[in-house]
Formats: sequence, structure tokens, C-alpha cells
Amino acid sequence: MNQSSGGCLCQKVQYKILSEPLSQGICYCQQCQKSGGAYGSPLLVLLKSQFECATENLSSCTTQSDRGSSVTRHFCKACGSHIFSQISDVPDILTVKAVTLEDFKNFVPQYLVWTKSAAPTCPLPNDVPTFLQAAPLELVLGQTT
Repeated sequence: MNQSSGGCLCQKVQYKILSEPLSQGICYCQQCQKSGGAYGSPLLVLLKSQFECATENLSSCTTQSDRGSSVTRHFCKACGSHIFSQISDVPDILTVKAVTLEDFKNFVPQYLVWTKSAAPTCPLPNDVPTFLQAAPLELVLGQTT
């Protein structure tokens, strides 16, 4: 994936990703569950500079994470699709909801986070590093060897 694109359900919000993600994982925290209406949230971690998205059709909501960071979620004003989030602790990074990609079938998680919040009936992949809470920042930023 050198360059990819995606958008919301109603197509009023479109975006481009200009490079490979730093990492990709699935978050099972309660905020991701509530904002996405699902067991977990498949995410791409990107440098903010590698993401292009027009903002006129976006709205946002800021909440506090379990770690105390401010998380601003950006979603389509018309259909409510959650597109991306920004976390105050890492201002040059954002997370994109991988399910909004035009081609989601190539998404392969490198890690699972906040699995302590996963529903007991939620199937978790066996062959992926799993963390009860947040993963090490080096892993999330793709800085592991």
C-alpha cells in the first residue's frame, strides 16, 4: 500500500493516505467499541503529514482516554462514520479507521490492544501480539526490529 484512499458511508468525506502506515492494529477499548458500534476497531497508525482529508464535512468529539490523554475523533457530519482520531500525547500521529478504506481486505493487524475490555464472545486472532492495555509506543510507531 504505497498510496490508498477511503471515505465515509455517504461519500461526503474522502481521504488519501500517502504512504505505508507506521503500524496497524485492533483496539478493544470501550471508547473504540462505543464510537464504532463493534467489538473492536481496526486502526492504521499514520504520520499526520501523510494523510489528506478535506474538513468541511467533518465534525469532532473530544474525550479523555483511560490513560488521561485527550482523544479527538473526527466523523462525517452527514452519516456519522468515524474516519480518524488524534491523541494529544502524539500530535504528529493519527489513527485512521481501517474499515473506511476503499480496500479493507488487505488489513492485517500487527497487534491487539486493550483486550481486557474485549467482550468474552469476541474472537481474538491467536497469532498476533496481544496487550491487556496499550501496546508499547515503539511498536505502535513501527520502531521495532
